[in-house]
Amino acid sequence: MKGLQRILKVRDTQKKLKESELAKAGNHCTALQNSAARIKGLQTDIFSDVEAIDADMLSARMELSGRLVDAERSIEASIETARQEFAQAERQSLAARTTYESTEKILQSNLRKAQKAETFKADIKHNILYNIGKNKKKGRRDDR
Repeated sequence: MKGLQRILKVRDTQKKLKESELAKAGNHCTALQNSAARIKGLQTDIFSDVEAIDADMLSARMELSGRLVDAERSIEASIETARQEFAQAERQSLAARTTYESTEKILQSNLRKAQKAETFKADIKHNILYNIGKNKKKGRRDDR
């Protein structure tokens, strides 16, 4: 029993670790999506304020726009990787939860079996003692 209880504690720890990894992966994915939204907002802001600008300012805006496009591509690739990592973490968390639950069911089943065995032993012991006492009384009656 104690061995199963130790295993259950280990499974519980594994389950908690996988759940925390899942939360971290979800937070990472959300942060990347927020960064992508900010980049798109910056791209919109760059050319929304079109006033009389000189060639140097236009050149700087074009360079910034090019860098933002590169950053957006990079973020999109990172988001895809983060989504895959999130899906993997989700599968691992589900597997850890399933393993924990099955171990817990086995432990509960073994505990019920042990309780039934104890009850059975107590009943047998009681019956044996009862029958011994009964036989002693019968023996006394026969001697009279």
